[in-house]
Amino acid sequence: MCIRDRVITATLLFSTPIFSPLLIVHNCFHLQYIILYKFLMSVIKVLKSSNSTLFLHSAGSGVVGIKNVIFGTWVLLYYNQVLGLEPYLASIAIGISLFFDAISDPLVGVWSDRFKSRFGRRHPFIYASIIPLAFCIWLLFMPPSSYDQTYLFFKLLILTICIRLAITFFETPRAALGPELTKDYDRRNTLNAMGLFFGYGGAILIGYVMLEYFLPETEEFMGSRAFLNPDGYEKLAYFAGFMTLVLGFIAAFSTHKHIKDLHSVPKDMNINLRNIFKEVIETLSNRSWLMIFCGGCLYALFLGLNSGIGNYISIYFWEWTPSEISVFPLAGGVSAIVGAVIAIIISQGREKKNIALFALLATTFISYIPFTLRLLDPYFEVQTFPKNGSDLLWWIMISHQCVTDILSVMGWVILISMVFDVVEDSQKKTGRRDEGLFLAGPGLFQKIFSGLGVFIIGFVLQFLGFSNTEASIQDMQQPATNLVLFICVIGPILNLGGLTFVYFYSITRDEYETAVKDLGY
Repeated sequence: MCIRDRVITATLLFSTPIFSPLLIVHNCFHLQYIILYKFLMSVIKVLKSSNSTLFLHSAGSGVVGIKNVIFGTWVLLYYNQVLGLEPYLASIAIGISLFFDAISDPLVGVWSDRFKSRFGRRHPFIYASIIPLAFCIWLLFMPPSSYDQTYLFFKLLILTICIRLAITFFETPRAALGPELTKDYDRRNTLNAMGLFFGYGGAILIGYVMLEYFLPETEEFMGSRAFLNPDGYEKLAYFAGFMTLVLGFIAAFSTHKHIKDLHSVPKDMNINLRNIFKEVIETLSNRSWLMIFCGGCLYALFLGLNSGIGNYISIYFWEWTPSEISVFPLAGGVSAIVGAVIAIIISQGREKKNIALFALLATTFISYIPFTLRLLDPYFEVQTFPKNGSDLLWWIMISHQCVTDILSVMGWVILISMVFDVVEDSQKKTGRRDEGLFLAGPGLFQKIFSGLGVFIIGFVLQFLGFSNTEASIQDMQQPATNLVLFICVIGPILNLGGLTFVYFYSITRDEYETAVKDLGY
């Protein structure tokens, strides 16, 4: 067994059960079945005894992970480099969809907080969104009937709007169930760790299968150009749509039996625009929520600027082939699990804010080291970083990814849990449980900022010369270098700015536990 396959084997075994189906499709794993079976049985035993509902509910985060990897990795590259849509037009379409997404998030959040039905507040939204979401994801990567710029633009625009609206109707109510399912200060960290496990799992499963199986090198698409094979994206359409259906219905069915035990809407509560506006203002008055909200806006701008450019860097800066980096998503999955477990362990009895700040600050500084060293190479007589195509570069980059993913997941597990804790803090002051509004409210401006970032990066790609889809890999190296330089300058500025706001979050463990006690939970 080769070194790369040993890495894959270890990765898959460690990251079960999410990645266990991959053992069936990879011919190197036949000796691992007995070990895998015993491991799965032990996991199931633990889940049955304590956290089965939380675990299965978290499968819904896998749907979000699929959506995130599609928009963050494949959509821009597919429509620009494969189909030939100008990058600024692609970014405009994606950016406009984010504005629709931004407006819908708080509206659906408030609506689901106050929705009355025999199936509870949240589940009708969840059930209604799964099939339309899967269908639109499938249609997004199906071969177009025309390669005309106008046709491609409107196809991308309409489908991205539909996908983002569908994910809002699915994820906003589903995520709002989290604070209802557990009130325990530390157990919420566990819930969010499970969510990140599935979120990363969905993204990693899609990424690995796409790189390893859907984008093989062919006579027409050799080396890095294997990323541009349109046949691979059609296979992605079917696979991503199918996984969306599976994970979506698992999440919905897992909590259906608990509908009767969840919070219900008081009979005298009605929805009107005046009440919604008043409640949004009251939400914004919560200082801790506002600090995370402002930090999230800056981070959203950073995400928008990074949206879809990862593969541009892989193809033209590092000159990877799909098969060379197929194990990277799996390594990221293992790292996410490790980071989530560490977050759960070290947060016991400690303040969440301190752990989140440490982890995310370390992530910010470490993330840009390889890119900075490579950018410095031309200015030193001695090479500071391994050459493209070398084994040493591969090992350095996969190790770097593991470290940064562990730290970032640690931070985000805790940070999301901090948002959960605002619910009871606000309820004590207002008398309402507004999980949907708290979890969706930040999306209004954060997605506007993210859309702004997408707009900007589209014009940056256009300016740097990525509109030329016929250029060779060598011709695109300088534009790729300039793209990396841009991200290395703007990224740390935005991340550090966001963490400065988080520093002023003020809900402590003692304050939260007092609020829960006073509310009678």
